[in-house]
Amino acid sequence: MRAALYARVSSEEQLEGYSIDAQRRAFRGFLEGRGWSDAGEFIDEGKSARTDDINKRPAFKRMMSDAVSGRLDVLVVHKLDRFSRNLRITLEYFDKLVKAGVAFVSINEQMDFTTPSGKVHLALVGAFAQYYSDNLSQETKKGWHERRRQGLYCGTLPFGAMKGEDGIPIPDMQERMIEADGKQVTIRNYEGLKMAFDLSAKGKSDRDVAVALSGAGYRTTGTHGPRPFSRDTVKDLPNNRFYVGEIPDGKGSWLKAKHKPLVDVAVLEAVQETRKSRRHPRQTINLHARTYSLSGLMGCAKCGSTIRLQTSPKGRARVYCATRAKGDAECGFRGTFLDVYERQIQQYLEHFEIPQDYQEKILKAHAALRKAYCDARTSTAALEKRLDRVKELYEWGDMPKAEYQAKREDIQREIAALATPGEQGQVLGRLAHFLANVGNAWEEASQEQRNSLARTLFENIMAEDERVVAVKPRPEFEPFFKLNFERQKADI
Repeated sequence: MRAALYARVSSEEQLEGYSIDAQRRAFRGFLEGRGWSDAGEFIDEGKSARTDDINKRPAFKRMMSDAVSGRLDVLVVHKLDRFSRNLRITLEYFDKLVKAGVAFVSINEQMDFTTPSGKVHLALVGAFAQYYSDNLSQETKKGWHERRRQGLYCGTLPFGAMKGEDGIPIPDMQERMIEADGKQVTIRNYEGLKMAFDLSAKGKSDRDVAVALSGAGYRTTGTHGPRPFSRDTVKDLPNNRFYVGEIPDGKGSWLKAKHKPLVDVAVLEAVQETRKSRRHPRQTINLHARTYSLSGLMGCAKCGSTIRLQTSPKGRARVYCATRAKGDAECGFRGTFLDVYERQIQQYLEHFEIPQDYQEKILKAHAALRKAYCDARTSTAALEKRLDRVKELYEWGDMPKAEYQAKREDIQREIAALATPGEQGQVLGRLAHFLANVGNAWEEASQEQRNSLARTLFENIMAEDERVVAVKPRPEFEPFFKLNFERQKADI
């Protein structure tokens, strides 16, 4: 008996880790048990079995052509819904197989559908397959509607964002090692996102931005996997208001989301205006929006809203609360000019001291929290074995892709946390050198350079009226800021 496999996975199932390899393994095991010969494989990846249009499933179409032409004796599927989830299509093409003298076997259902009782069973199973597909679609829509109502994003997160511990999107600061010009370089997708918006705001074309991103080692994320950026993948970034803390409502509008903005709304609007000017070169557009030193970083300490910056008619940048600007009198934020806050940041950085024994203090704090330094190598080896095992389970098709990715990231974080004191010391030394000179750099820097410095140091800066009242440092700098804070408390 010449047996052929038809295997399929939809775009959604690809994300969930439903493995084509698992379907292949089941097919080969089945052939060995029956003593049948392998007549080939027909694989449709990223294709839905719910559609009536067989032209959208090229491998299915080739399989039926081979069956009708007498090139195979039996068609094998792992499960009936791999063949079709549409009852009419299931019955129609099963009838064509029967007329061509080709048997049909579903491994999972363990049924030979060429017998009279098998045909009855086929109609029942096919009906349930279509019911499942219809019901899944309805339940998915319900789930999306409920998530939107709660301010949660639906679908695959866009480039530059990742899920936080509570499932709410946060900037994707996960480190990725790439090779550029023969050297190993660390990149973070959130920094690539900022780079894309900065270049677009300066008037660079989508093609130029794509070349810059790909050249720096960044790759797309989402259903199509990691690929170099193109003009088409860049042009949608400024139209996605997810980046300014909103989500689509499913009706063509946008809702306020639970996640915080990843890009300042002034930057996004500046990119959109720049694009308009390129599309309509004869129109003269006065662009006030630009990248300021604290763009995308400031927040209102009174209401938690975004702080926006705008150039006054006299050319001096002024700060205001986005919520109060919409007419919310309860906020009461009294903003002032940007340079007032800049002077406070500069004074803070100029008085930032690195104690002589900073390494000892920081490493001691790390050791107190995590008594793993003494056995770092053993723990790392054990974690690497866990990582290999998780990968193996995923490749065998025994673990969904989403679960595999989550476990892999957790284990990789644990491995990174087990750095030895010597390795920690080298990293701390580089960070300390940077901090020791950042005050002078701030004073000499332009607005765009100050913004880059501030984003390197801080996740956000909170202001209350005319004062900066709090800063949240990035994780790698947090130990230094804690030491500095303790020193200031002792001085007070």
